[in-house]
Amino acid sequence: MKGRSPRPAWAVRVLMVACFARPCQWARPPEWLCAALRGLLAVLALLVTAADAWLTATLGLPPAAPMLRRLAEVVADAWRAGAARAIDAEIIDDPERKVWH
Repeated sequence: MKGRSPRPAWAVRVLMVACFARPCQWARPPEWLCAALRGLLAVLALLVTAADAWLTATLGLPPAAPMLRRLAEVVADAWRAGAARAIDAEIIDDPERKVWH
């Protein structure tokens, strides 16, 4: 195979386009938009917390926000453990066993 390229011509063109392509200019949103979204999220969290405090006070129940946060933490922890394919360890409490195999 003298003088022939090991790759077809279309593969060389694709490789050249991929190497010389410009990076996307909108890979990251502008900083003012990020700041505005963070502020909007903070105001929303404040309103939800205030509504939770008012509603639970009128009903005479404990606040639901801490309970929901703890539930979200437990679900997120279980999700991460499942994604990592982790299993729960079994604790063996056997003081008579001297050698572990």
